[in-house]
Amino acid sequence: MENINKIICIDALEGINSLPDNSINLIITSPPYFNCRVYGNETIGREENPLDYINNLFKYLNPLKRVLHKEGSFYLNIGDIYFGTKGFSRNKGRYSRKTDKHYLEYKIAKPDGKYLQYKQLLMLPERIAIEMQNAGWILRNKIIWEKPNPVPSYSKDRRYPVYEHIFHFVKSKKYFFDIKKAKELGHHRDVIKNRIEPFKFHQASFPLSLIKPLIEITSKEGDIVLDPFMGSGTVAEACILLNRNYIGFEINEDFCNIAKERLEKIYDFQY
Repeated sequence: MENINKIICIDALEGINSLPDNSINLIITSPPYFNCRVYGNETIGREENPLDYINNLFKYLNPLKRVLHKEGSFYLNIGDIYFGTKGFSRNKGRYSRKTDKHYLEYKIAKPDGKYLQYKQLLMLPERIAIEMQNAGWILRNKIIWEKPNPVPSYSKDRRYPVYEHIFHFVKSKKYFFDIKKAKELGHHRDVIKNRIEPFKFHQASFPLSLIKPLIEITSKEGDIVLDPFMGSGTVAEACILLNRNYIGFEINEDFCNIAKERLEKIYDFQY
């Protein structure tokens, strides 16, 4: 395939549709979270309603079944969100790291007295996982990524959120999984403790130390790993270090350039 070991600045769905059937051995990705940071020209995460977000995201994720090899795996990281006291607000300005709050905001959803109630945890990860199951995906694990250094919470009436979900999907009953390697790396349990590793240009980037074991356990050297929402290029870097091939799609041109510059420092990156 002509896209191997390249990051393509393209919408994820367009990129996925360009790939051959059963051509990808492993997929690892973290799509844009609902109503969080606005980086530029996103097509996911800026919906007016969380259920619209679920439906839109599913349109991107389900086509991955066609391109995933029958023995392949798909790891999906999804973040959750609370319905705030003023409804949802979309960030139109910068993101404040110190307060973890947005400013220059405006409302994009209103409470309905049922699902959309003030202070409601919306269960977005579970909702998308159920949509995937209904479409025929097999959910093998709901991995809890526990963060010893979470972003501080300023709420005074609930517990601090210290974890995120990583769902492990497959498309067939027989798939590659190296349990011996999983035990060796301490990734044989469904709760994984891993610190956040902020990347200079992308606060929401995957920690490299979290991604590498996933790749080692569910792929072999020379396999092709896809990240359709590449961001700052962590999955690609892990693939290079572990002798895997990668394909990355990223719609944001700034992140494409950041990821390419990052990889150029590792090896002679081909554009």
